[in-house]
Amino acid sequence: MNGKLKIGMVGLGFITDWHYKGFSSLKDAEFAGLCSDYYGSNEQIAKKKEQLLNKCDELNIKPYASFDEMVADSSLDAIIIGSINPYHYEQIIKGLNAGKHLLVEKPVVTNVDQVATIEKLSKEKNLVLFPAHNFVYRGAVVKAKEILKSGALGKLIHSSFIVTHTISQAHSTGWRRIKELGTGGTLIDSGHHLVYQTLYLLGMPKLLQAFKSKLVLTNMDCEDLAQINMQYEDGSVCCLMQSWASNFGEGINGIRILGEKGNLIITDALYHNGEKLNIDVDYENSFTNLANAFVKAVIEGTLPISTLDDVRNTLKITFDAYKSAEENKVIMF
Repeated sequence: MNGKLKIGMVGLGFITDWHYKGFSSLKDAEFAGLCSDYYGSNEQIAKKKEQLLNKCDELNIKPYASFDEMVADSSLDAIIIGSINPYHYEQIIKGLNAGKHLLVEKPVVTNVDQVATIEKLSKEKNLVLFPAHNFVYRGAVVKAKEILKSGALGKLIHSSFIVTHTISQAHSTGWRRIKELGTGGTLIDSGHHLVYQTLYLLGMPKLLQAFKSKLVLTNMDCEDLAQINMQYEDGSVCCLMQSWASNFGEGINGIRILGEKGNLIITDALYHNGEKLNIDVDYENSFTNLANAFVKAVIEGTLPISTLDDVRNTLKITFDAYKSAEENKVIMF
C-alpha cells in the first residue's frame, strides 16, 4: 500500500453515507468507489443503477458496474461489504481471493459454518477480515468494559440490553421483509448490535430462552419484536430486547448492568453509580471510530475489538434464540 488506504464499498443502503463520513474524516484513508448489489425486477435494477451514478456523482467517487469489476481494480486496497445479507459470503470469498482487506457489515455471514471458511482464507491470504460491529467502538462501551474488568461492580446480578424503535416504510417493505433475504427479522438485524455487545461486556451465556412476536409490521415474514433471557456461569441474568414495533422507548432503551457494589448505565452517556464518565455514544462517531480501527488493523496489525469469534458466537446466540422461541425450550450452551 502506497499512501492512503484506498477503499471501495458495495451497497447503496443508508449505511453507505455513515461509512463514507467515517473514512473521509481520516487522513490515512480514501473512500474511492462504490458499486451496488442488483436484485429484483428489471425496473428495480435500473433504478438502482441510476441511484449508484447519482450517489457517486454526489460523493465525487468512482462508480463500478459490478462487484467483480470493483475487486479486480488493483488500485483498491480494501472493500466495505454493505450488500444485502445473502451476498456477503460469496463477496467475502471473492474479495479475499482478489487480495482485498475487508470490512463487513453485520451479519458478516448468515451461517455459523461459513465463519471457519472465511477465517481460514483470510489467514492464508494474510488479509484483514474485520466485522463492522460499530457499537463496541463507542468510547462509552469500551470504558464500561474497563470498569467491569476492574471488578468495581463486584458480583454481577442483572443486565438489560434494550432497544425499541420503528423503521422506515422502505425498510419494512424492502428486502428485510423477506425471510430468505433478511435471514430473520429485528433480532438478526438491529438486534445483532445488542448480541455482540453482550458478548463484549458479559461473555457467552450458559442458558438461553427466547420469545418473538410479529405485532405491528405484520406484512413482514419475520418478527418485529424479540426478547432473549440469558443466564451466565456466575449466576447473573440478562434480558435482551430488540423491537421495531414502537418508537416510544424513552426510559427503557439502553444498557444497564447491576452489580452488588454499583451499576453501569449507557444511554446518552456512560454513567457509573450516577457519575457521567464518557459521552462517546453517538451513532455517527461509532463509524469514525470503526473506520479508524479498521485502518489501524490494516496498517499496524491492530486486532479488532469484536472478532470473528464474536461473529460466530453472535450467530450461535441468534439462531439458538430463534430455535428457543419456535420450540418453546431452554437452550444450554
